[in-house]
Amino acid sequence: MEIQKGTLIRNKSDGKFAIVVSKPFTKFFPENGRMDYGYADTAVRVKWLECGYEMIMRRKTMVHNWEVISEGR
Repeated sequence: MEIQKGTLIRNKSDGKFAIVVSKPFTKFFPENGRMDYGYADTAVRVKWLECGYEMIMRRKTMVHNWEVISEGR
C-alpha cells in the first residue's frame, strides 16, 4: 500500500473516505498512554471527507483497515 500526500483512501469496515494530507513521517506512539514506553513508527495525517476531522494514524494500522482508491502525487 503506497501512501503519499493526496492519496484517497476508504475504510474497509464503514466505507468512509479520507484523504492523506501529509507526507509520511516518524512518530512516537506511547503504549497504554505512558510516555516512557512505546514505539516509533511511520505515521500520516488523514482528513475525513464527510466531516473534515483530522487525525494522525499509524501506517501499519492503515494497511489492514484502509484501501487505496486513488494514489496521490
